[in-house]
Amino acid sequence: MIKNYLLTAWRRLVRDKLNAFILVIGLTVAFTCCILLFLMVRYEYSYDGWHEHGDRLYEAYERNESPTGERRGESFGFPAAPAMKAEIPQIVRSSAFMSAGGAIRYRGKEVYQRLMLVDADFFSMFSFPVVGGDGVSPLGESDHVVINQTIATALFDKGEAVGKHVLVKVSGIWKAFTISAVLRDVPANSSLQFGMLARIEVHKDYPAQKDDWGDHHHRVYVQLAPGATPRQAEEGLRQMILRHNLGDSDFLKSQGYLRDNHGDYVSIRLEPMSEVHFDAVLGGRSAIDKTYLYTMILIAVVVMVIACFNFVNLNVARSFTRAREVGVRKTIGAGRRDIYLQLWSESLILFIIALFLAIISSSLTLRPFNDLFTEKLRLSSLLEPGVILAIGATAIVISFLAGGYPGWLVSRFHVVEVLKGKISMKRNSLLRSGLITFQFVMAAALICATIVIFRQFEHLRTASLGFEQESVISIPVQDNDKIPQDVRRMRLLLASHPEVEAISASSVNIGIGEDKARSKWSRGFFFHGKGMNTTRLSVDYDFLKVMGIAPVAGRDFSSAYPSDTATDAENVIINQSMARQLGIKDETGFSFYPDSSEPKWNIIGIVPDFHLYSLYETAGPMTISMVKPGMSLNYILVKVRTGNPSAAMRLVQAVFRKLEPDNPVNGSFLTENVQRWYEKEQRLADIFFTAAIIAILLSCLGLFAIVSLIMEQRRKEIGIRKVLGASVASIAGLLSMEFIGMVLVAFLIAIPLTWYFLRRWLDNFLYKTTIAWWIFPVTGVLVVLIALLTVGLRTVRAALGNPVSALRID
Repeated sequence: MIKNYLLTAWRRLVRDKLNAFILVIGLTVAFTCCILLFLMVRYEYSYDGWHEHGDRLYEAYERNESPTGERRGESFGFPAAPAMKAEIPQIVRSSAFMSAGGAIRYRGKEVYQRLMLVDADFFSMFSFPVVGGDGVSPLGESDHVVINQTIATALFDKGEAVGKHVLVKVSGIWKAFTISAVLRDVPANSSLQFGMLARIEVHKDYPAQKDDWGDHHHRVYVQLAPGATPRQAEEGLRQMILRHNLGDSDFLKSQGYLRDNHGDYVSIRLEPMSEVHFDAVLGGRSAIDKTYLYTMILIAVVVMVIACFNFVNLNVARSFTRAREVGVRKTIGAGRRDIYLQLWSESLILFIIALFLAIISSSLTLRPFNDLFTEKLRLSSLLEPGVILAIGATAIVISFLAGGYPGWLVSRFHVVEVLKGKISMKRNSLLRSGLITFQFVMAAALICATIVIFRQFEHLRTASLGFEQESVISIPVQDNDKIPQDVRRMRLLLASHPEVEAISASSVNIGIGEDKARSKWSRGFFFHGKGMNTTRLSVDYDFLKVMGIAPVAGRDFSSAYPSDTATDAENVIINQSMARQLGIKDETGFSFYPDSSEPKWNIIGIVPDFHLYSLYETAGPMTISMVKPGMSLNYILVKVRTGNPSAAMRLVQAVFRKLEPDNPVNGSFLTENVQRWYEKEQRLADIFFTAAIIAILLSCLGLFAIVSLIMEQRRKEIGIRKVLGASVASIAGLLSMEFIGMVLVAFLIAIPLTWYFLRRWLDNFLYKTTIAWWIFPVTGVLVVLIALLTVGLRTVRAALGNPVSALRID
């Protein structure tokens, strides 16, 4: 029986090639989008989900209520992790996670990989597989280091790495270690990324700061006891804050901070490890907002719904052309169930063909998809039993829903009415009109969203940040302790090259460079009884010249002033926001002590506010100081003439390679760095643009098929009108008006919905574009023109047909 259904269905589809082709293409495109977006969302939700104790792992963070809203900080001092474990019963393990640069050397070979400093509990908390060496307590001794397989292969080829004595650069200082274990490379879907691990006690500042709660520089992760709740642990953390007097309430109160529900100005909260990847603050650069993933799911659903609506619409329209076939089948004994199963089997075959083609299409487009969205997706994920079952079940359910209504409708035809020819497709079907209208509502909304998102991205990318971007090259440096010497050497080596204008260095990169690192250093202090807060930036000479920033008062740092590098007092340059915070005008010569135990600050210059960070943050108070002995910088900045940027980059990179020949990281222009701030907006714009194109194509494909069927039914009417003298234009216009009306209704529905949701999306930005009035008329014109072209192709062809042939049709 089933074989007969499928064979009959296949023959029917072969006879009706055009409609079958249209349906298969639409479903293939929809399935391809759904598969790729499903893989993407599944990958993002897989972050940190493979740790054995994952349900009890948390990241600690500080929280307080500033005058502008909630503020959270993920950094702690050296005592934090040990105190949490020792003082709070609900916390059974804890570990710091501190970046310490990273380079490893063995017998003249040197490899650069990220070094993280952790506590002994780290391997008991997290499930990073050990492939060689001590798998129980790899960091049991302070002189042990753990490396990944990439480092082991690079340093020792195929030799044994465990037990080898190596030198590791820890915060700029080479130290001797013994390799105790080799780990499998950290998977890309881990929030914790590293190449090497060592104990936090080896940090150069640990002996002096192990009891200092005030200097924050690393993350802390904790593991709760079985049965313990985060709320219980947070109450214990509150008591720990009170015991150690960690909440500087006077300072925060003076800055307008508010108390929380417990009456505290500062609290320590716990974020589940499963949620860290979705937290923009705690998740770092790899973090992704769940709203972004919900948008991906929504787009997949919309595309699939449009394809299914096409399927329903076209099958309902085709069902009336098959009325006689159904009548004959019923006459010879077929029941409703037989008719329904026959039509559903046709739908199922189409869905299976489309799914097969979609898998092929997904495999071909996976690499460009990964490049676009910077994912690490593999099509092999589709071969997992659970995924195969989910995709198969989804295809069957969708085919049942999409093919079910037409099958149910046709199975209810009465034999007598069918054979008398009383069953025909209504010219104005509410269902058909509703589905077509919905499709174009989605298409119009996606076009509007694409335009607004692109305008917002362009606004962020091109907005003035207060400094020059196009002509400045940023180079991440490995050996940051000798940057001042490297800058001097680069100045000497490039002095004879007119394309190089100035060279400086900075503790913070502008934008996101090739090393993908981001950092921020801020400082709080009291001034005249009021709490002050400022972003700190350390630089070398000529920083303002390189960045194209002109002081509004005072001067830049200069070697002509020995006091700029003195240690008994600190000459600083502040921005105008800092000057306003201090209550001074654009004047220099002002001095004050930020702390009684620190040198005095002398203000030698005031500069306009500029954005050291993205436009997601305001350009707040900033203090710039010269690098001092014992301090380090991280980036060399080179200002070049941009007549030939590629040649300038090659020149600068070649000279830098003489200073750090083993540095694998390349330099980049600040324009590229700034653009990386807004990769998410760029990807979102690309997604909506692609979705809009697909939605329009699918909608037009379905509209073209429906119009074709209606034209076939109205051939006699068209022939009669032509015989009576109607022109081709008038006939085409008459036949098109019904569909253009649906598109106009769809546009009118889409306007308020799109405006509301885009307005809410733009509210997430401090610096945002406007929803210009012209966006909606342009969208309306585009949608109508596209629909008119689709309908017009078929209606004009019908109007040009020979009326004699049409009138001969029975």
